[in-house]
Amino acid sequence: MITQHEIAAISRLLEEHSIFPENTRIQKVFSSEANTFQVLQASIEQDIEPVVLELPALSATVKIKRGDHSEEPAKICASLCEAKQHAANEKQELFLSQYIESFRTGDLEVYRNSQRTWITDRSPRVENIFGFVEPYRDPYGIRAEFEGLVAIMDLEETRMLMKLVENSSTFIKRLPWTGGDENDGKGPFEKALFEPPDFTSIHCKPERPKSDFTDECAALAYCSSIIFPGINLPNVCA
Repeated sequence: MITQHEIAAISRLLEEHSIFPENTRIQKVFSSEANTFQVLQASIEQDIEPVVLELPALSATVKIKRGDHSEEPAKICASLCEAKQHAANEKQELFLSQYIESFRTGDLEVYRNSQRTWITDRSPRVENIFGFVEPYRDPYGIRAEFEGLVAIMDLEETRMLMKLVENSSTFIKRLPWTGGDENDGKGPFEKALFEPPDFTSIHCKPERPKSDFTDECAALAYCSSIIFPGINLPNVCA
């Protein structure tokens, strides 16, 4: 049985070699000769020989190999290539290309770049997120499950949220720790320039007529182990 101590030691080793853990899983190989751990990384590309690292803290060897779940990301990327042909702008084309590159190679730095691109695509009519995002069931709280979401924006509720953003400076000045003349009435703890987020409401509202998609939100595709009531993305900032 693998322990929390072993998982922590392997995670530190991966971090030292700039290997992000979100799309990996660890297997402990039981042997009478030596302790061996396999780190399997999700990607289309498959390594013939693993990368071998020594872990003195556990007197163990760690073997890192790409190609875990290779069939699934291959199907995902085939669909993403089709989606690129219908992208609304160059930013969407770029982050879809970065999704594909990340899922093909397993490189999560490319995935982080896709998220940096994704947040610059302001108020898209069709919203999406794909990738190893949330560690819902990982005991160590790092390794993530793959999730995917494609949905149509709810125009009415999004307009309401944007109205909230437009009046954010007024609401900030009403917080208990603000007041006075300092920082334009925002007090010492708030930023001088508030950077408003981009809100999108995409939850379904069944009372609306399903035939009218001009002002309708809908989850077109949803893949996750839970139904989350809200989502704040990206998890990785520039």
